[in-house]
Amino acid sequence: MRPILQGLRSEIKHKIDFSLVPLGIIIIEYSVFTTQLSKDQYSSLRNLILLRVLHTLIMITFAAILSQIFIRLKRTELNYRTLAITGTLVIGLGDFIHRFMGPALGVELVSADRRVGIILLQGCFWFPAFIIVGSKRTEIFQHFKEYEKRLIIATRARSRKSEEFVSIQMGLQDRIRQELAASCKALIDSISQVRNRSGNLDGENLAIQPHLLGDELRKLSMKLETFGSEQQGTTILGQNVRSVILLIKQFRILYATTARSTPLSRSAYALVLLALITPPIINYSSLPEALIAYPIMILVIYIAAHVISKVLASNSPHALRNSSILIYLTGFLPMISNLLGQVINPDPNTRYPIYITGLTVPISYYIFIKVLQVLHPHALELIRNDELKASEALQEAVTKVVSDEFSHALSHRWAIFIHGKILTRLAATALKLETASQAGDSQSFNTAVDSLLNLLKNPDAEFEQKITVLETEVSSRLDPWLGLLDVDLHIDQELKSVRNERVRELGEVIEEIISNSMRHGKAQKVDLRVIKSGERDIQIIAVDNATIAPPEFQGRYGLGTRIFNLASDGRWSITRVESGTEFKLTMAIEQ
Repeated sequence: MRPILQGLRSEIKHKIDFSLVPLGIIIIEYSVFTTQLSKDQYSSLRNLILLRVLHTLIMITFAAILSQIFIRLKRTELNYRTLAITGTLVIGLGDFIHRFMGPALGVELVSADRRVGIILLQGCFWFPAFIIVGSKRTEIFQHFKEYEKRLIIATRARSRKSEEFVSIQMGLQDRIRQELAASCKALIDSISQVRNRSGNLDGENLAIQPHLLGDELRKLSMKLETFGSEQQGTTILGQNVRSVILLIKQFRILYATTARSTPLSRSAYALVLLALITPPIINYSSLPEALIAYPIMILVIYIAAHVISKVLASNSPHALRNSSILIYLTGFLPMISNLLGQVINPDPNTRYPIYITGLTVPISYYIFIKVLQVLHPHALELIRNDELKASEALQEAVTKVVSDEFSHALSHRWAIFIHGKILTRLAATALKLETASQAGDSQSFNTAVDSLLNLLKNPDAEFEQKITVLETEVSSRLDPWLGLLDVDLHIDQELKSVRNERVRELGEVIEEIISNSMRHGKAQKVDLRVIKSGERDIQIIAVDNATIAPPEFQGRYGLGTRIFNLASDGRWSITRVESGTEFKLTMAIEQ
């Protein structure tokens, strides 16, 4: 908080960021609404609500216009003095409009001296504060997005190698193999029952042919393909985190880390609460009462701030929890002070509404302190240096998504295998039996049946393909597209001979890239490069001349997205570049 408070020095300039100003206006308008509501300064509740809504919209419009003016003037930085003057003018203009709108809607106005005090507080403190904090928020959020991406990449990589993930792989493989074996055994039994029953080739052929349609195997292939097909993109993670709960957990970790390493100063704890309670004091207290109560309140608040800082700096394992409790309880000091004042000098006109001092102030103070702590510039260093750890919830969510992506990709691979290796073999056998029966060739007929039965007895024998070198794998994936697409391929010389289990994943990525360029982009040419990136990574870069641009937002994502995520741990992107589309993917692959 020190750098933020030091930013109030007039010589220091700050980036102009109006992103939080509308939120600040809404908070201020709500504060004014609760004050007017408690003091019965209105003819009807409907008119009071209408006044506040209209005034809120007007003030937000003013802020938007002012933001555009600064953009047109190319003023990107202002010092505190200029911000304070600007804020006072904006708030003053809003008060001037309120002066005419209030009586028109039957809402009483507070005295001029009170309005001046509120204008100065809002214009000189809250308006610059929201601008300054807004600029910090934008910077931190930008770095947080990059941090989040790096965090997920690292967590995905760990999850993919975890024992739990390996167990999931083995379990899924076993289930698919069992279903395939059961379907093939049923087909073997059916063929064996009708074989040699009719006594002639024509009858035997007619009896076997219906079973060669492979209905059960076809259903299994379709089920696996459906499981691996396009699904609604509503899971917790696609390429980035999209769960509010997970972000809150990461926010807690960021708060805990910054609070222990670089806590807010005592002045920060005190000034935030003083800024929150000053408007009620102006609105509800007479000048003599304010002159007596305000200095006492300042002293008590600074003592409370000192206690919070001391508790947070202690070595207690519960320091964070205890300090958070103290922060929340400190928010009740204005209520306690006002209640004691009412005991000493009862006056209904100076009694604070309980929903302000007992609810709004404590909650607002707690939230403001937490947010300001996270917006501390030191948080940028933590984020840049990846010194934050992933929460358990995030790790569990990433593991779940990686498992889901693997399940879809593996199911798709099995569906293609069953369709291409077994169902195709059934169709070919059906033709062979038909030809042999017509020719009366019993030897060829029996050979074809025996060969099929041998395949069905061990149907998954060819599923695990032999691992090839990278250059051969890439070539095999491109061969089916020869003549359909002009592919200009470059592979770094040192990568051509790489041979390991991840080479097949690379091949699947390239096959999906080429398929997308043809089917979705209507491309005719692709410049494909497989290059080394760092010590253990390689990068695939594909630039095509697609006539159809990729969608900016993908509400649904299919097997291709899962293949990319699984291979790269989320490190991929697709962008429109001039008259083509550029795809980049980085994946780890040991040489």
